Amino acid sequence: MRPLFSYNPTEPAFACFSAGDLAGAEAGFRAILAGQPGQPDALHGMACLARARGQDATAIALVGRALQKSGISPDRKARMHITLGLALIAQGHAEAGRAALNVAVILQPSDPRAHAALGEAFERLGCRDEARAALEKAAALSADDSFVRTRLGGLFLEDGLSGQAVGQFRKVVNRRPQDGGALANLGAALFACNAFDEAATVLSQACERGARTAETLNSLGLVEMALGDLRAACETLREALQLRPSDGRIANSLGTVLMEIGRLEEAEALFGAIMMRESGEEADRARFNRATILLGQGRFAEGWRDFESRRSLLRLVSDVPHWDGSAGEEPVAVVGEQGLGDEVQFLRFLTEAAKRRPLRLRFRAAALADLMPELDQGRILPADGPVAAEVSLLSLPAVLGMEDVPSVRPYLTVPERVEAGRIGVCWLGNPSYRFDRRRSVPVECLDALRQVSDVRFVALQRGDVPDWMEQVPLETPVDLAREVERCALVISVDTLVAHVAGALGRPLWLLNREGGDWRWKDVDWYGDVRQFRPPSGAAVAAGWEAVLRDVAEALSLRVW
Repeated sequence: MRPLFSYNPTEPAFACFSAGDLAGAEAGFRAILAGQPGQPDALHGMACLARARGQDATAIALVGRALQKSGISPDRKARMHITLGLALIAQGHAEAGRAALNVAVILQPSDPRAHAALGEAFERLGCRDEARAALEKAAALSADDSFVRTRLGGLFLEDGLSGQAVGQFRKVVNRRPQDGGALANLGAALFACNAFDEAATVLSQACERGARTAETLNSLGLVEMALGDLRAACETLREALQLRPSDGRIANSLGTVLMEIGRLEEAEALFGAIMMRESGEEADRARFNRATILLGQGRFAEGWRDFESRRSLLRLVSDVPHWDGSAGEEPVAVVGEQGLGDEVQFLRFLTEAAKRRPLRLRFRAAALADLMPELDQGRILPADGPVAAEVSLLSLPAVLGMEDVPSVRPYLTVPERVEAGRIGVCWLGNPSYRFDRRRSVPVECLDALRQVSDVRFVALQRGDVPDWMEQVPLETPVDLAREVERCALVISVDTLVAHVAGALGRPLWLLNREGGDWRWKDVDWYGDVRQFRPPSGAAVAAGWEAVLRDVAEALSLRVW
């Protein structure tokens, strides 16, 4: 009669291995192999030790010998294939590793370790959907799925699926509510979802529960920045950088906050240090951040050059050469990037570009070029058609060698008449912008304007508007330009509407957040702009309430 339970002589050695006693495990495995040369489980144990010591080639050879033995049960053989697959992946043989791990799944479909390892193979092969599916299976089979769901949440976050990442990390926190690392992961994912209030709470809890790390503090500092608490963000990010002084990502975060609170010399020095020390993405980010300081101060020769680093950050690629600004008759495609407000601001450079090449305009606000009286319309070709090169609108100053302060003269003209007392208002930016909470004005703050008499307010944005404002059709950028031209005054946050008002030469009252964008710093891009800013250090809602009271008072004093 066969025994109900069979004893594997390698179990004590594997127990030592699981407990981290590698020396004890090795002694046990070697003792078995001395008496039974080629014993497959002992060979597998030695392979596991080799992997733990970074000797993956040795591990592959040892598992290969073990698998040649006969009489190995499916569950043991599956574990050997898991070790083999992971060692192959570590050696850069992801496809061979996937094949080995697929065998492990077939042999032992209920083993979560096999599915988790297969997920790693798919991840290395760039098969992200398959990787997530394998990890989901592993999580469903695991008694404690925390580790697998943490990996799965990380995959979702890397792929920009932050909502799904939150779901995975929340499950881990529900299982381990006192785990600071789990809370830190959830907080980072909440930040990526723009759920800033909850992210601040969760990240603070993470710090309290043992995860006051550079990574957690970096996330918390960015959340505080998004919430408008710039001074707290500065202190948090300083602490993060002290914990990890060579981290370019944290240094860039701190430099960004320093810019926002007006400490430009310190920020510029920090960005310069990153550029000297780093390479790749963080160096490009530091160069771009420094460019915004330079451009805001009118240091255009350096600024436009460094501004081109955004091309690497945005991974802008094209099938045609990048235009170098040279003259000729072969057409050049002009493309857009980032926001519509950026396109309107940089339309002015089309006039010089068209003097050098015929242009095919391939960006969303291209129809506004028809409203540019100084642009040679004969040099503007249909958007479709062959081109010799391509250039972004935002790269035109660099390729054209524009180093002078830009003219503040209007460069758009619309055949509409200004209506006395007609005030256009735009209080919302693009909600997908991570720091839009600081840029956009809560609609309830607009009530301060209702007290102003002898004027009528027009909403220069789509969507829900207060019932005391007029709504107008705004289907295209040209529609917006026509409505803006009819306004005696435009009141707007830093978004498309503000740039259209400036390009048309309409008086603009800019509701600008603390710090604000480089376009509204020391250099005037438009001719008639008055800025209103929240008090320094004020909470977002309270700051905008103060701004709108000031605007209402200024409107009451203005003669229409």
